[in-house]
Amino acid sequence: MVSSMKTWRDQNYYEILEVDPQATDEEIRIAYEKLKTTYSPSSPGIYALFTPQEMKEILAKVEEAYRVLSNPRNRNEYDLMLRGEKTEVTIPAPAPAISLHRHLGPAELREALGGEEGPFSGENLRKIREYLSLEADEVARETKIGRNNLSSIEEEDINSLPALVYLKGFLKAYAKVLGLDPYKVIEDYLARITRKGYQRE
Repeated sequence: MVSSMKTWRDQNYYEILEVDPQATDEEIRIAYEKLKTTYSPSSPGIYALFTPQEMKEILAKVEEAYRVLSNPRNRNEYDLMLRGEKTEVTIPAPAPAISLHRHLGPAELREALGGEEGPFSGENLRKIREYLSLEADEVARETKIGRNNLSSIEEEDINSLPALVYLKGFLKAYAKVLGLDPYKVIEDYLARITRKGYQRE
């Protein structure tokens, strides 16, 4: 994050996240997650470089950069501002955190799935989300899965699903928000899409 030419306070959002201005949504999300880990209070050796107050400010800047660049409309405004075609950009407020639900019992799962007890398919994950009155956009924001990836998961679109290592992480995060057993969700879901021909490594 800290370059030889600029301090982190002077860097633009792309420089803060260490991504190219042409970076994809997925590349921006990955960079954001990496920086959150790097600059977390538990990161070894980081306090030798920054004071606690600087750490807090850096993380706030990382969060702000991600909120702008992960939103297509705000990112477009920001790009225009960088080119001098716009004087200001809308910075989205932090999204309210979703309270993690308790683990759903068998009766609740059957009710959510319309009386069925099927495996954790994409369709059934969607049904459970809707049963819990969770909007797709808020789940995508909270889990950092991304709206397109969440849609691909729920639709079991094997041509749009991410690589396996990312898919497992997304399924784990999604399962936790829904109050489900992450390992059972991953097992059921991967079995289904493998039968459909999913082969991305």
